[in-house]
Amino acid sequence: MSNLPPNAPGDQPWGATPPPAGQQPPNWGAAPGGPAQPSQPPYGQQPPYGQQPPYGQQPPYGQQLPPYTGGPQANWAPMPAAGTLAEWPQRALGWVVDFAIYFVPYLVLWILSLAAGTVIFELLGALWGLVVGIYFAVQLGQCGSTPGMRMVGLKCVKKDTGELLGGGMGFVRALVHWVASALCLIPFVIDMLFPLWDAQKQTLADKIIGTVVLKVPAEGFSITPKSV
Repeated sequence: MSNLPPNAPGDQPWGATPPPAGQQPPNWGAAPGGPAQPSQPPYGQQPPYGQQPPYGQQPPYGQQLPPYTGGPQANWAPMPAAGTLAEWPQRALGWVVDFAIYFVPYLVLWILSLAAGTVIFELLGALWGLVVGIYFAVQLGQCGSTPGMRMVGLKCVKKDTGELLGGGMGFVRALVHWVASALCLIPFVIDMLFPLWDAQKQTLADKIIGTVVLKVPAEGFSITPKSV
């Protein structure tokens, strides 16, 4: 019978060949009678970038997280727009309200121009239409709606994130509509009717800019937005 003490946990068995320098035995660090801990990289060596778990998300004991790529927020994905897509009749009603705000004053000024025999009122009508168009476009980008959309209960947001467009992109979106109407009646009609057969109920301008129109509670008629 040997007088040598039994091997302590983690000790190399008697007569076994020691592992090469820089490597740990397979069961190094294992608790007596328990499972072995996941192998650790050699001292001073960090895991390759892209295989580290996000900050604050450590794997449970004995488990490994799936491969992680990128920086601390690389696994974050923008939330898509949540809500019910607006139907074409709702959108059409909103367009009619917005168009009436532009067209009725323009028509009055045009009649005055004919009655007075001068183009001043007609020019004022054109200026009115330009100002209203830009104002509504920027308002849609900043607040998600125009007077007609608020009256019906609609909101325009980015399809991928559900966020507002911003005033600049709201103007660009309106510009796509204006270009379609200036080119010819047919492109404008196709643009306006596109939600009837599109799966995302988008106009061509929506597809170009990446927006969708959702149903929201109606706020009633207001020239200026009541809420964002």
